[in-house]
Amino acid sequence: MNRCLATALVTFAACAQAPESDSSGAGGKADASSTRLTFSEDFSESADGQLVAGSAIKISYDLDRITDCRGSTNGSEVWGTTAFVKIGGTTKELALSRLQGGRVVPVEAELALPSTATKIELWFTNTNRWGCVAHDSNDSANYAFEVSPRNSGGSVLAFDADWSESQSDTIRSGDDVVVHYAPQRLATCAGSSGGRAAWGITGYWQVDGGAVHTLMVSRAEGSELVAADPTITVPRGRTLSLWFEATSVWGCHAYDSDFGANYTYSIE
Repeated sequence: MNRCLATALVTFAACAQAPESDSSGAGGKADASSTRLTFSEDFSESADGQLVAGSAIKISYDLDRITDCRGSTNGSEVWGTTAFVKIGGTTKELALSRLQGGRVVPVEAELALPSTATKIELWFTNTNRWGCVAHDSNDSANYAFEVSPRNSGGSVLAFDADWSESQSDTIRSGDDVVVHYAPQRLATCAGSSGGRAAWGITGYWQVDGGAVHTLMVSRAEGSELVAADPTITVPRGRTLSLWFEATSVWGCHAYDSDFGANYTYSIE
């Protein structure tokens, strides 16, 4: 059953408690440093730290690893390099280059790992405007990296697209609790502009009716919105409450607050 209470454009009636504080919720490693995967010109690969589920990685790729399929026309280069990252059954594409002053220059891509990730595989391509494709794929074996589980214990609170909710474990004070929110659950405000998602979903949480904190439960990947899987470091208390709001650049607002009761979980 859809538990979004209200949707409106520009003006709307609030159907969940407004935040009393703008203090941010914890966002995992993505809020601090990221582990960088470096792919060097000499075809060596390295990671400057451990890959941890729920944290972020950055991909630094030397464009001279692939020199085929380059080209230019009218004084401007017309080729580019793309990373493919396979996590479980999903493959994501990330741009590793951009055009600057008619020249292709490298860019560093960033990706948040799902809280359930155990391994990632990467491969790369060069393409040009004439349809040429060149691969860097570790002789078709792909470049594989193991992903470690989170060091700190904690439950995963999942809010799925079919309007079901689940709790993977007991919530205890001091735990880092992962909030997994499927954007399709609250897609009333969905839209894109210029090839980028033009909407987002914010989570609100509080303990024992105290100060309200915010955390972003979604992030944009091109024109799509995906789950960001942020974490909450749970303080001492008895009850953790959460609710969610979708907004767009066009003034749309929609709430998911369990009919105004908010989603509540016991803290041990």
